[in-house]
Amino acid sequence: MKLINIINPAVNISDLAVICQSDDAILLRQDAVYLCGRHDIIWPTAQVYALDSDIVIRQLTALPGITELSAEQWLQLSIDAAQVLLWQN
Repeated sequence: MKLINIINPAVNISDLAVICQSDDAILLRQDAVYLCGRHDIIWPTAQVYALDSDIVIRQLTALPGITELSAEQWLQLSIDAAQVLLWQN
């Protein structure tokens, strides 16, 4: 499993989908948590997470299907991943 971190909401989901496999995970952090409220996104993997502290700071609510993670859970997810990437495009 790859853990793909996204920090910018201006992400191209089609480009991201090219590198995603079914067991990969996406983590939305920083301003990318604004994507949590978008109904028009079809995520290329079933495992989509958002950092809870970033959601709280921006006063957002994650849509169903996006799991909020604490910093401790993020750390464990990173440890469990075979590869951790920061997606920038």
